Amino acid sequence: MPPPKQKPKSKSKSKSKRPRYTARTADRHTLYQISVQAPETDARFYDRWFRKYTGQPLRLLREDFCGTAVLSCHHVKRHRDNRAVGVDLHLPTLLWGRANNVKPLLDAEQQTRLTLLQQNVLAVRSPKADAILALNFSYSVFKTRAALRAYLANCFASLRPGGLVFVDAWGGPDVLQKKIDKTRQRGFVYEWEQRAYDPISHDMVCAIHFAFPDGTRLRDAFVYEWRLWTLGELRELFAEAGFQGVEVLWEGTDRKTGGGNGVFYRTRRGGMDEAWIAIVVGRKPG
Repeated sequence: MPPPKQKPKSKSKSKSKRPRYTARTADRHTLYQISVQAPETDARFYDRWFRKYTGQPLRLLREDFCGTAVLSCHHVKRHRDNRAVGVDLHLPTLLWGRANNVKPLLDAEQQTRLTLLQQNVLAVRSPKADAILALNFSYSVFKTRAALRAYLANCFASLRPGGLVFVDAWGGPDVLQKKIDKTRQRGFVYEWEQRAYDPISHDMVCAIHFAFPDGTRLRDAFVYEWRLWTLGELRELFAEAGFQGVEVLWEGTDRKTGGGNGVFYRTRRGGMDEAWIAIVVGRKPG
């Protein structure tokens, strides 16, 4: 799991009052979006890389495991011709996203260009997308090669000729450690726990907690039971599903902090970092 993405500091003449979060009053989806996501930045990022690969703007985006669909909303906002399809099985999360992201962020016309589907990502094949995103390691719920290959094959069938699929990946010795990383946010502390890891199956359990100034904690706000996939496995499975030109985008290192700097570049060899983030890209021929 990556550390929370750095967001630009807003410039305001008046000092805003810090929100008062407690375990009783805080909303876990709000805290997750503040801590983990940077949807406006990500919408620009994937449009830019899509243009680099295809020479065309990214118009129809499918966001698998979309959760609250905030990234899809920001993609729709970027251009009047942009459309997005968000797919997720969990109806309460989709409803939260519609109430707290779709309605506040998008006007009536923009909302017509966003479709949210409560469906299994293995079952959705239309409309044909320009790009499919499976981010925040969400595809790691598929714990066997056969299951992940089936998902990637469905992505292949769901893309227009020349379309791209992007999945992010993580690794390094630090990822295998039992630990809790804490990051202070405005009004709360975000905690990422690596709870268990089995080196035989590569199964792992991770969790997100939130701690508040009044001493209360929102424990197990999110719990993930995943398989940790290697980049070698992902590249092989992409190829088996039919993708061509499978590449890895590697995140550079911030010299001051030693962490990721948010700048990705194509490479055939990764670094021996304690922890790293990368993105695997596959292209459908055509």
